[in-house]
Amino acid sequence: MTDMDSPKALIVDDEPTICRAGEKILAREGYRVKIAYSGKQALAMLEQEPFDILFTDLKMAEMGGMELLGTLRSRFPDVVPVVITGYATIASAVETMKLGAFDYLPKPFTPDEMAAVAKKAWDKRQSLIETRAIAQGEMLPSFCGIVGKSPKIQEIFRMIRKVAPTSSTVLIIGETGTGKELVARAIHTFSPRNEHRFFAVDCGTLSVELLESELFGHIRGAFTGAVSNKQGIFESADQGTVFLDEICNINLEIQGKLLRFIQEREFLPVGGTETKHVDIRLVFATNRDLEKMVAEGTFREDLYYRLYVYPIQLPPLRERREDIPVLAYHLLAKMQTQDSKKITTISDAALKLLEQYDWPGNVRQLESTIERAVISCDGGTIEPHHLPMAVTRAGLPESYPVPQNNQEFLALKKKLREQAIAELEREFILDALQRNDWNVTRAAQDVNIQRPNFQALMRKHAIRSGRSDAD
Repeated sequence: MTDMDSPKALIVDDEPTICRAGEKILAREGYRVKIAYSGKQALAMLEQEPFDILFTDLKMAEMGGMELLGTLRSRFPDVVPVVITGYATIASAVETMKLGAFDYLPKPFTPDEMAAVAKKAWDKRQSLIETRAIAQGEMLPSFCGIVGKSPKIQEIFRMIRKVAPTSSTVLIIGETGTGKELVARAIHTFSPRNEHRFFAVDCGTLSVELLESELFGHIRGAFTGAVSNKQGIFESADQGTVFLDEICNINLEIQGKLLRFIQEREFLPVGGTETKHVDIRLVFATNRDLEKMVAEGTFREDLYYRLYVYPIQLPPLRERREDIPVLAYHLLAKMQTQDSKKITTISDAALKLLEQYDWPGNVRQLESTIERAVISCDGGTIEPHHLPMAVTRAGLPESYPVPQNNQEFLALKKKLREQAIAELEREFILDALQRNDWNVTRAAQDVNIQRPNFQALMRKHAIRSGRSDAD
């Protein structure tokens, strides 16, 4: 890494010994370091040249750290601030987190402690650079609609490229909402069959009789309602690709017929006597553990081994959190084409909450969350109060340090209680509006609140209905 590539750090403290110690530590780690002895001097330096990371004391004679943090947030939002202080009380912790402090470095600190915090801050700064670029449409790390930059998702891209040119059976394993169909479509797109048809079948939504008829087709009179011959998906997809999603939901009888088809690429239409042969690529997906189902006797062992040729395990969103900002902006951009609103950014505080949440519904849940935030947002930026309570509450343990005495405990308990009530209140109003098609009058009547009081709560939480109540 050249000197121009190395991160730039600014240390702000009115104690020269602290500044010199920090400069020595960071310089040894490869940072370009400068020193300021007050908040006012630091701001003057920030006006002249860009910095990536800023370490600041809280207690300084001329413009303290609190005031400096507030100014950074409004004038230099891309700088990642770290507080170094010997006064790390719960009150100052909460206040500085609200003002945008990224982390703490309590005095006295060791070289290893400072280096570790600086590394985390630099990682955050790089993430901000990428996120800003994505927000401005400059870059979007994606692959056939699958968005992500994490090592785990890049490995998925590599596996797709490797298996796509072959005709091998692929089994995609992943939780609901992880993008299994997108992976199947990518395999088809990069295969020699891409000029032929791609069929996606959700095996969990069809009855046994209907699934068999859909896959294999049927002849006239095969069952009640079969008034004519019907070509099945396997026959229609000849030379193409068929994606069977949630294969774990088919019964043992269909499993047996599917096994024979995988082995021979031959099948009998329902009620038919003439065998048909096709050449298709099969891709399967499951959100359940097939090996466990084999042990339980609900999935055929011979079919399991036929499917388990080239497994692709999709990581849940919680295991690739670095992709969340990229995905959030991708989904936001997608919604701009569907909505007249022009919401172009997601605040750093909101992004942090999105990154901290575990996303049990994965990308699908993130998409619905961004859509809801767009509905709630009346400006150009999505803020934390536009996010659902489940997401905002997920950030509480990391946002508030553990109290060190009873006074701090009581103060934090009061703050958390007020915040929880405010979040519940906002969710209550949003839910009432959504149930009533965003009609304020009907929503107020539904929850038995007078309309003026309901509107007051909407104003309190910056919620706009975005429509008239004339209907």
